[in-house]
This record gives sequence, structure tokens and C-alpha cells, in this order.
Amino acid sequence: MSKTIIECMYALTEKMRNKEDVCTISINADSTKRASSELRHLRRVLGMSTMQVLILTGVVQKSARYRIDAEDIASFLGMEYLQFLTHDADFMILKQKGYIRMDKEYHITVPKEVLKAIKGNKPIEPEPTTGLSSGQILSRMKTLFCIRNEDQMDAEELFDEVTLLIKDNPETSISKACEKHIKGLCSKECVFFFALIWRYWFEEDDMVGWHDVQDFYDEIELDCLRTTSKTGHLGLQRRELIEFTGHEGMMTKDYFKIKDEIKEEIFADLGGIRKDAPKVAASRKLEASAIGRKKMFYNVDEGHQVAQLKDLMSEARFNEVRTKMKDKGLRTGFTCLFYGSPGTGKTETVYQIARESGRDLFIVDVSQIRSCWVGESEKMIKDVFDKYKANVKLGGTIPILLFNEADAIFGIRQEGAQRSVDKMENTIQDIILQEMECLDGILIATTNLTINLDKAFERRFLYKLKFNTPSVDVKCKIWKAMMPELADVDAHFLAEKFDFSGGQIENVVRRRMIQSILERQEPDIRAILTFCCEEQMGSKRQQRQIGF
Repeated sequence: MSKTIIECMYALTEKMRNKEDVCTISINADSTKRASSELRHLRRVLGMSTMQVLILTGVVQKSARYRIDAEDIASFLGMEYLQFLTHDADFMILKQKGYIRMDKEYHITVPKEVLKAIKGNKPIEPEPTTGLSSGQILSRMKTLFCIRNEDQMDAEELFDEVTLLIKDNPETSISKACEKHIKGLCSKECVFFFALIWRYWFEEDDMVGWHDVQDFYDEIELDCLRTTSKTGHLGLQRRELIEFTGHEGMMTKDYFKIKDEIKEEIFADLGGIRKDAPKVAASRKLEASAIGRKKMFYNVDEGHQVAQLKDLMSEARFNEVRTKMKDKGLRTGFTCLFYGSPGTGKTETVYQIARESGRDLFIVDVSQIRSCWVGESEKMIKDVFDKYKANVKLGGTIPILLFNEADAIFGIRQEGAQRSVDKMENTIQDIILQEMECLDGILIATTNLTINLDKAFERRFLYKLKFNTPSVDVKCKIWKAMMPELADVDAHFLAEKFDFSGGQIENVVRRRMIQSILERQEPDIRAILTFCCEEQMGSKRQQRQIGF
């Protein structure tokens, strides 16, 4: 028999094909006799029974589809679903040997390495579990967590696989440490411990939250672990293997790390604990006293809402509202969304509210967070909230956490994300959503593109303030405020002719100032009109480019 594995699978499919339904095969004495040589070869090469060969052939045949399930395989085999279930033992053997994987929705896939081996006419060689170094064990753990994260392995299977690696390599530092410290703990806690090891070594993450491991458990299991951890009754806590962690000495019961002395044991073969690399700050603090006064102009509706917010943010009123909300058992965090066209005063309004209420600003550098590597971005966003919460706990006037141009990370979630970048952005959003739920402070986000805002974020904003392009009267006031020497009639003319935001008017005023310095004379109204036309043309070009 000189045929390859794929050729044998194709040949037996043709020889066993159901004449009445060409999409299925018939399993009977005649059909198996016709395909006997192919079945015999596949049984020998793959080390399988006849039924296992047929099931695997069906899975490979159907693997071109995005998703297949047991009913698809039953159909290929010409069986009713209940009849197929009588061969569940064969199906599970294929799964245990790694020929197929099945997620929690019971969708079946052929691992890429399996398909590659079959196409290369090679039987699947199971990866060795013995003779591994600590580094190799960690790499295998990373692969297993990725498989679990894709729902192609449950938590118990993950526990069994990692435990086997540890037991089969007793001389490694990671195996010695696990044998010494976690022996006898339940599988759920062991998986959490393995996850802490994995996150620390590969993600350089020494501050792991429940959202980081939520994909490894079902909802009930995760809730049970989280509740037990709050009281310090996890076995990992009683054995003093893990501890709560946070930033700048502020501990929180939402995040964990393995104790340093335990990590030294685990990673002894690899040089022990990693040395901390210098971190780039993802937020900066701007003190209220450093914010300059700027006169703002609003349309009637916006002005009324901004006035209400300023009143709320005053120290006396804010403390009064918080106290009454606490008494009623309500959450005390205040979240505000400022949205509208660019240049309408959203960001400057936040600055002026902070200045007038005496509240420092923590300004999040969104571009810095999104430009980092996968894994680092998630740590940076956690760092932002931890630093903010630490400052809130210091007492005094509660600062404002500002996400400027927030649509960059508050955008619509990627359903069924496969790319690492999409998964990273979803994880960042999960962290922000969780932090907004338990916020004990003030968060304000600004955005130009509300159509891109995810509904989950939209629901979490208590106040939503839309900034419209200013009316003619308001634009007239802005022109006069920025150019007091401008005649009233000219200010009104410019306000009526050009539908500018405050930011665009400021651009024109700056152009006028530069021109006056260069030519050593004040530009007249005709020059100002030219600047306005150029600003208007630039604005239109920019609008055409959006979404290109």
C-alpha cells in the first residue's frame, strides 16, 4: 500500500459512499470489505480501531467548515445521533490522544499540528512528557493555557496535563516547588496557581486579577473561588503561597501574586525572580492649581448641564451627595461621558471643572496604552486604576480620572476575537468595565465618535453630555473673547458665515497672530476671511478622509 494517509481517507470515503446520499458513507459488511485495504493501512499507521479511523476521517472531511459538531460527524457516518453516541468511547479516545479537540459548545476541530501530520503522511507523535527542563515545562504550560482559552480543553483536562508534566520531571525546580507546596489542593486552586506562574513568566504580570483567569473556569467556579479568596480561606492563602497585591503599597483583594520566596523556588533553574524593567507611565497627574483659567462659552442646553456638573463637583455638594448615596446603599462613583464634534470644548471643560472644584486630574495616555505589546497594555491599564485608587484612599479632595479621546479603547468589542491585538483590546475593555462598576471616585471620558462606543460602556456612564457646534450667538461671543478688537458687526458676520467650533475659531485667531508678527501689522477683515476659508477647506478635506 503506497497511498498516503490522506489518499487512504479519500479512497475509503469513495468506496464506502452511500449511493442514495452522496454526502454520507455506509458502514456495513460490503462497504468495509471494499475499503478493507485502506482501513487496514490506516489502523496500522495511526494505531486506531476501525471506528476511530472512520470518525477521524469524518472530522478531517468536515474540517474545511468553520464549525462542526458531533451531529455533523454522525451524519457523515450515516448514523442517527443517538446511534453515534454509542461510539462515544472511541470519540473520547481520539480526543485524549490529541487527534481532535472539542470546546465547551461541543464544536469539534482538528488541531493544526494534527492536520499537518496527516497531510505529511505521518502519524501523530505525542509530545514527550519526560526529560523536560523547567523552561520546556513552562512553554508547554503556555500552550495548554492557550488551548484552554480557546475552549478546546476544560479546566480538569488542563490540570491533568500540567500535573503530568510536573510529575514526570521531578528534578526540575518548578516540579519540586509544586510538589512541595500545592500537593493535595483541589484542581481549581492548582489551575489558578499554574495561571499565576504562566502570567508572571510569559506576561511579566505580577498582579493578576480574576478577569485574567475567567476563561479557565465556568461562572459558578469562578464566583466560588472569588468569594473564598475575599475571606482568605483559599488553600493557596492558608499555605501562604499567594498574597493580595496592588501598587505603591496599596493592597487590593481583586489582584494576586505568588509570594516572592515561592517564585524563587519555582524559577530557580531559570535564575529566580525576574528583575523589574523600567515602566512607562500610562497616566500623568496634573494638579488643579496648575490649570489656567479659561472663559468657556456654551449653547443653552450644554451650559445648563455643565453648570449642574460644576455644582455637583464642588467639594461640599459632592461629599453631601456621596454620603446620602452611601446611606441608601447606592454606588458612589461618578462617571461622565462628554461627546460631540472635535473642538467643541469637551476636554477644556474637564480642565475647568477640575480647576474650579480644586480636583487634581489623572490624565490617561490612551495612545501609550494601545501602542504597547500584548500583555503590557493590560498591565498598564490596571496600573492606571491602581494609582488612581491609591490617591483616592489618601483622603482629601477626590481627583478626576480623565480618558481623553476614549473611543480608541472604549470602542465596540470584537466578538469571537482571534487575533492577539483584538483579544488584548477586549481584555483592556473588561478591566475598564470592571473598574467602572466598583469605582469610588470620578471618571470622565471624552470622545468624538459615539457611534463607535460599546453599549456596555454607554450603560456605565451616569452622565452623558453632548457638545454641539456652538450657535451663532455663542460663536459671536467666542470671536469677541479671542479677538476683543474685532467689531461687533464683523464678529456676527463671521459667526453666521462659518459653522466653526471653538477650536476652529482658535485656529483662525492663531493664524492671525502669526501673520501679524511676520508682517508687523494687524491683518484686516479680508485676511481673516481668507484664514476662515482655508480652515473651512481643511475641515472638509479631513471629513472626507475619515473612514477612508
